Amino acid sequence: MTKNRLKTWAICLLAGGGLAACAPSEVQTGDLNVIPQPQEVITTAEAAPFVIRSSTSICYPEGNAKLERTAHLLASYIKEVTGTEVKIGTKAGNNCIVLGLNPAIAQKDGYELNITADQVTINGSTEAGVFYGTQTIHKALPITGGKALGSLPAGTVKDFPQYGYRGFMIDVGRHYFPVAYLKELIDVMALHNINYFHWHLTEDQGWRIEIKKYPKLTEIGSVRKETITAPGSGKFDGTPVSGFYTQEEAKEIVAYAAERFITVIPEIDMPGHMLAALASYPELGCTGGPYEVATKFGVFKEVLCGGNEKTLQFAKDVVNELMDIFPDAPYIHIGGDECPKAEWKKCPKCQAKIRELGLRDTKEHSKENQLQVYFMGEVEKEIAKRGKKMLAWDEILEGNPDPKTTTIAAWTGVSASIKAAQLGHQTIVCPISHLYFSNPGYNRLKGVSSVERVYNFEPASDKLTPEEKKNIIGVQGCIWTEWTKDSLKMEWQMMPRIAALSELQWSNPANKNLDGFLKRLRHQLDLYTLYGFHYKEDIEDVVIEATPTGKEGEAVIALKTFDNAPVYYTLDGTEPTETSLTYTQPFTIEGKTTTIKAKAIRNGRESHITESTIEYNLATMRPITLKSTPDAGYTYKGAQTLVDGLTGDDNYRSGRYIGFYGQNFDAVIDLQEEREFSSVSIGTYLVPGDYIFGLTGIEVYGSEDGQKFRKIASKAIPTLEKGSKNNVLTRNDITFDKTKARYVRIVGKNTPVLPQWHPGAGRKTFLFLDEITIN
Repeated sequence: MTKNRLKTWAICLLAGGGLAACAPSEVQTGDLNVIPQPQEVITTAEAAPFVIRSSTSICYPEGNAKLERTAHLLASYIKEVTGTEVKIGTKAGNNCIVLGLNPAIAQKDGYELNITADQVTINGSTEAGVFYGTQTIHKALPITGGKALGSLPAGTVKDFPQYGYRGFMIDVGRHYFPVAYLKELIDVMALHNINYFHWHLTEDQGWRIEIKKYPKLTEIGSVRKETITAPGSGKFDGTPVSGFYTQEEAKEIVAYAAERFITVIPEIDMPGHMLAALASYPELGCTGGPYEVATKFGVFKEVLCGGNEKTLQFAKDVVNELMDIFPDAPYIHIGGDECPKAEWKKCPKCQAKIRELGLRDTKEHSKENQLQVYFMGEVEKEIAKRGKKMLAWDEILEGNPDPKTTTIAAWTGVSASIKAAQLGHQTIVCPISHLYFSNPGYNRLKGVSSVERVYNFEPASDKLTPEEKKNIIGVQGCIWTEWTKDSLKMEWQMMPRIAALSELQWSNPANKNLDGFLKRLRHQLDLYTLYGFHYKEDIEDVVIEATPTGKEGEAVIALKTFDNAPVYYTLDGTEPTETSLTYTQPFTIEGKTTTIKAKAIRNGRESHITESTIEYNLATMRPITLKSTPDAGYTYKGAQTLVDGLTGDDNYRSGRYIGFYGQNFDAVIDLQEEREFSSVSIGTYLVPGDYIFGLTGIEVYGSEDGQKFRKIASKAIPTLEKGSKNNVLTRNDITFDKTKARYVRIVGKNTPVLPQWHPGAGRKTFLFLDEITIN
């Protein structure tokens, strides 16, 4: 690791005047159940552990340079985690960690780790397998800070990866990150057994890799004059952004990653997302410019000219230099996403090329989309000459590329990975909905819910046949840096979700268990801290859960943390401290509005305060029955969410709402006795950009027996207008003369279809609801 340099450990002055290292006598034993969870772990509780001392040595086969390097890395991990400096050599003996190869291990990059009191052996089917075994030791060791000796429990680990491609993508086009910091992030990837670093090198906002044949790409294209301050703000910061990697620096990154058995996959995104290149060489575009390196983010109509032979030659020249820089990369990623065809439809050269190729519009593919396939196909031939494969984003499927030559990175949604695999493409699963760690919508998820969304995702959809599932070759997380310009935000977005990602990539999905993962997560977070990385600390906050007891509106309150940390709480509105009530078990509140504040305190370190107010009305904590069915992806805790007294938050994916698709909301609430009331309201979350619209009407019915209902009142609500803001929580109220009933039926009329002004006009809408009140 590079974030936190090796510590210098104290030495003691002996009575005889000599110097010797302080040798701690206490021994702390670690845990082989690490992240990602190994395929098989067997510990021998009654057997003595392997204690790592200054006399311990790491032994590697003489002449194997890769395992020699791995031995040195393991020694550095041991030093950083336990403070013990071990020896390195080629002759095995007692108190030795022995690295070796065993071709009898069937799984590619699999390893077997065997631990006794006298010796540790790591045998891998490949050198990479041995490296993953050393990472298991790295994460299994206790963090002692040199105050105690670290030891490994006796036992065996048999392990191998679920997927051969385990990737992580970082975009440096929007914001440049220096070489030294990228090395630190590569170390984070190695810690999680990731073996591919997808390096997104170019964007509309900056060209970041030196291409010697086209020097203006970095002279002009690597600099933008300023950056928009917030989405849609129209305001700019006035601060230039620049930076690029020389070819020598890129080769340095490649070598550093290779030592950790990580392959760097470079990406030059084309023919869209090319404004930085067009600003450098305007003749590459359809109009000839002028062009400017983009200062805003989004999708731009200015793209490479698909019908210009000089532009095609430019693309071939660039990928050839790229392949010189990245000789070991099996793939060259050439983008293919978000390429508007408006300019191509008007461009004489593009239309002439379409006629030359005899392209025609079809039901599935426009002739311009087919021109992009031709353009990408010509670049792919250049890549194939060097024995490599083309990798592209899933929009390339719009033009029907050849499955034999095109590997798909499926980002637009789960359906894209299903489609790619069904069409026979080798597919890397990386949907924006679960694995885009920088996506603003999903980043509003906090704490355990943020990790859970990643962890519970299944890359190989059940909609695929067993044969089609074989086309899913890997899983990848992504960070796009439009709004990520510093290391703190980068790390908050990565950690701890990268830990959940690693289990999707490596571990057996049949053994997936969120509670088990969370128990192992504490040590992983402590490792991040040891190395000076900043994980998103809301993972440590208290989660407040309220469930009804079934009588008189009582609620049972549970206060939870992912690691069972000590929790302190108040019910009187004051700030909790260590002198406040200590949470030991769920407790009951009885039918009155109550504010709960809670915090966890871990070894003197306090979490943020979590605050929830249970606001009571006649519906709160009462039995509720849904007569309509929530969408399977947005059911969460079901109907009880609507009467738990907790108002929705700023993210419809958080579990504070339930969602309905293409249907009305219909529910019956049992007030448990006849009660008088004169109003009903429903909380509705509006995100028109995500097809989430509001109610167009409310109907209220009453009943004494739950069978025969009489209509009490109804109300029409206007459909959302064009320009309505996203992420707005609103309440729809209906009032009427006082009436009595025991059972109250509420029907919420969903917006039937998206209105004409919406890009998805005519499609069905979602309806997201949180809290029902009856007063």
